Amino acid sequence: MLIHTLYFEQASIIAAVVCSLIAAGLLKGTIGVGMPVVALPLLSLFIDVKSAAMLLSMPLIFSNLPQALEGGKTGRCLMQLMPVILGMIPGLFLGVQVLLALDANVAKIIAGLVLMGVGGVTLLAPKLQLQSRLVLPIGITFGFFGGILGGIAAMAGPLVFIFLLAKGLRGKAFTKEASLYLVVSAGLLAILLTASRQFNWLDVSVSTAATLPVVLGMYAGQHMRDKIAPETFKKLVLLAVIAAGAELLRHGFLS
Repeated sequence: MLIHTLYFEQASIIAAVVCSLIAAGLLKGTIGVGMPVVALPLLSLFIDVKSAAMLLSMPLIFSNLPQALEGGKTGRCLMQLMPVILGMIPGLFLGVQVLLALDANVAKIIAGLVLMGVGGVTLLAPKLQLQSRLVLPIGITFGFFGGILGGIAAMAGPLVFIFLLAKGLRGKAFTKEASLYLVVSAGLLAILLTASRQFNWLDVSVSTAATLPVVLGMYAGQHMRDKIAPETFKKLVLLAVIAAGAELLRHGFLS
């Protein structure tokens, strides 16, 4: 479906898709996270939401893999993520089934609501402090709903990031767990989408090729870190994401 969608698009649409991926990589390179939050609304202006989710699956894996493996002790980190992963698996499965069953306009409406919700929650993210006895049930809960968002809109991360912050993770410890979670969730997303009748392994190869413009954007973003205040840049991007979500809602209702 993805390769079919792109094959019949005009060259200008393909160029717009590539530019969208570069812009998403730029954000990740600047602040370290947030690639799908920018990519999905931009891509959804040019291709359908289902194809956009498939296109983002492999770039999510490859762009987060270096940070996931950095510093070693990846197995121990994976065990610490188990509560989230246990919730994410059924949530992602449910989210993918919803995505594949949706009409294109309904998918745009749901994606728009997800974007506005995730953008708002991330922008106003509460500073929570989680007690150790609550890590398992809260982790499973956040993982489940994060998985649903991952299946519907390739955005498994934002809710889980709030949970990781509430555990007290900061700096490299946060980046490693967050990146490892994204690698696992994006890998499962790619498997579930490919196993459906709507996508195949050729679509996986197209998604893999989409990693290149993302990496180019990340390279540019890493050089911009010292020139732009990351927090200011993040807030501006999230406001743009909320606006993009509203635009998807408008398109979904009026199409």
